[in-house]
Amino acid sequence: MPRQTVAELLGRIGGSGLAAIRRRVVAGLDRNRDAGGSNLIASPGSSLLSVIDCGTGLIKAVVVEPEHRRSDRSKPGQVRVLGVGVAPMPVNLAMEVDPGEVLTSVERALREAEDGAGTIPRRAMLAVPSAQTVVALGEGTVVRPSPSAPIIRDELAEAMNLARSAALAKAREYMREDRGDVSDLRVVSAALFSIMVDTHRVTEAVGLTGAKVTVSLAVAATEMAVYRNLRGLAERLDLELVGVVAVPAALGSAVRTNVPPSGAVVIDIGAGSTTIARIGQGGTELSLSVPIGTNALEDHLVAESGLTSSQSRETLNRYVSGDLGKISRLAYRDHVQRVATFFASVWRDAVEVRLAELARERPLPPLVWLCGGGARLPDLRGVLTGPAWRSEYFDQPPVVSVLGTDDLVDLCGEPERLGQLHGSVIAPSLALGIAAVQAVAPTDDVSSLVSRMQSS
Repeated sequence: MPRQTVAELLGRIGGSGLAAIRRRVVAGLDRNRDAGGSNLIASPGSSLLSVIDCGTGLIKAVVVEPEHRRSDRSKPGQVRVLGVGVAPMPVNLAMEVDPGEVLTSVERALREAEDGAGTIPRRAMLAVPSAQTVVALGEGTVVRPSPSAPIIRDELAEAMNLARSAALAKAREYMREDRGDVSDLRVVSAALFSIMVDTHRVTEAVGLTGAKVTVSLAVAATEMAVYRNLRGLAERLDLELVGVVAVPAALGSAVRTNVPPSGAVVIDIGAGSTTIARIGQGGTELSLSVPIGTNALEDHLVAESGLTSSQSRETLNRYVSGDLGKISRLAYRDHVQRVATFFASVWRDAVEVRLAELARERPLPPLVWLCGGGARLPDLRGVLTGPAWRSEYFDQPPVVSVLGTDDLVDLCGEPERLGQLHGSVIAPSLALGIAAVQAVAPTDDVSSLVSRMQSS
C-alpha cells in the first residue's frame, strides 16, 4: 500500500479524540503558565513564534524570536532559536497513519520545542509541504504616461501585482503538468528580486522619474485546499495562525547572502519527496518536486531483506554514518550497498527531469547544497557529480556539499538548543523559522508592499 502524503493526512484530521492534545494556551484564560506549571505563556504582545513543519518522516517544531538591532527596535536583525522539537510521523505496519496520532506527534514536537524555550508562544506559522509547493519568478512592467513626474507608490504596487500574476501563472502551469487541472491557488510567500526604473536597478522607486517601472517577484504557491487543511490543524491545536510558510522559499531566503552571483541549487531530500530549487541572490527563483525520497529506499530495503521498517531505518542510519559493522545480520554490507546504489539510480532519473526544467533557460550554477534526511547518503552525492550531468545541466562541474546550520544567515541560538539532529535534517525547519519572523515583521515600505502580495 502506498504511503499517504502529508497533504492527504492533514485533510483527514477531524474533531474526534482531540481532547488529550488540546493546546494549553487558550485565549482569554487568566493563566501565565501551562497546565504542568513549568512553561511561561508568552504575553499577548510577544514576538515569539512557533513554527511547525509536518514532514512525511519527521514532524519538527521550532520556537523563534527576532533579535532587534540596537539602533532601531522596529527592525529585526537576526532570528534567535529558543527551542527545537522533533517527533516521528507515526506509521503502522501497513504504512498507514492515523490522523489522530499525527496530532499527538505534532503536540509532542511542539511541547519539546516549548520546553527548550521555557515559553509557550501564542502565535504560530505552519509549513506547507514542499511537494505541494511551487516557487516561480515573474516580471511586471508599468509604462508611465508622464515620465517626468515622480513615481508614486500605487505605480510600484501595480508593477508588483503584474509580476505576482505572471509568477502565479507559471506556478499554475508547472502544477498542471504534474497534477492535471489545478484548483484555486494560494500565494503563501513572495520575494522581491529587483526593481528597475527604465534601465537602472534601484532599491526604492517611489519619488524617482522614468518612463517605466519593472519589478521581478517570486511567489510560492500551493492549492487552496492545502492551505485550508493547515488552517484546520491550527484550529484543532488552539494556535493563533498568523500565516503559512513554504520550505523552498524559506531556504532561498535563509542562504541568500551566501549565494555567489551565479546562484546556487538546493536539493531537499525528504522522506516522501525531493524538492529542487534554483536560488539567486534575491531568494528562490524556481522550485519543483518529485515524489521520491528516503521512504522509497527504506521500503526497498524492507522488501529485499525482510527487515521491519524500524530495522530498515536503523540500518540506513548506520550506513550513512559508516557504521556498517553493526548492521543487523539480515542486512549484509554488500546487500545494503547494492540497494542504496539501485535507489540512487532511480532517484537520479527522477531528479534529472526536474534539473532539465531548471536548466531550460540557462545552465545551472555549480554550487549545490543538499539538505533533508537523505542529504547524508553518499550515493546521492555521487550521482550529482557524474560526467553526464556535468555537461548537460551545469555550466561547470558542480561542487556538492551538505547544507548546515552555519550556512543559514540571520540565525543565532545556543548550540544545545539547536537539538541533536544532523544539521542537514534540521536546516529546512530553521530556515522556516527565519522566514516566519521576516514575514510578520516587514522592515520598510517596499517590504510591506511585498508582504501584501501573499494575500491580495
